[in-house]
Amino acid sequence: MKKIDFPFRQSGAALLVALVMLLVVTMIGLASIRSTTLNEKMSSNMYDRSLSYQAAEAAIRAGEVAIQADKSLGRDCTLASEECPSIPANTFADDSADWVNVGAAYRVNNSFMGSAPQYYIERMGTVGGTDELDIGSSANCSNYAGCDQSAPSAMLFRITGRSGVPTDDGRSVVALQITVKQNL
Repeated sequence: MKKIDFPFRQSGAALLVALVMLLVVTMIGLASIRSTTLNEKMSSNMYDRSLSYQAAEAAIRAGEVAIQADKSLGRDCTLASEECPSIPANTFADDSADWVNVGAAYRVNNSFMGSAPQYYIERMGTVGGTDELDIGSSANCSNYAGCDQSAPSAMLFRITGRSGVPTDDGRSVVALQITVKQNL
């Protein structure tokens, strides 16, 4: 039998190149999986925040309706002994004292929220009359309307609404606050 002599013998370079290419493709695949997972988490968090925001808005609306029905509601911040902070101390705590749960008519996607939205009302004082902006105390009040100092005609309320009771389940909690001027 005749021996065939190959002038060029392969030294395994094709195997090495194929392995490097396989490693590069694997790294690209892992990076895209990580990116997809991160995008899914961000989307889920935005959805959760949106539901919480809607629930906090529902709580604000429920507080407005409650004030229309009874103007004596809420903590009285006009008293010297009552100091009301700009945000109720237990807004982001599990303590629900003084917070009012809204009725079923105001709940938004309550099956996802875990707890009912809540509101907190504070009476901030009376305003109104013809001198609402305290123009009468200016040096030259005769140039402005408002020197007659008539009686206040409205009550200011601060309503803080939150999407629900904060818990350790990692759900988003949104707190919103508005000031309402209600005619007396």
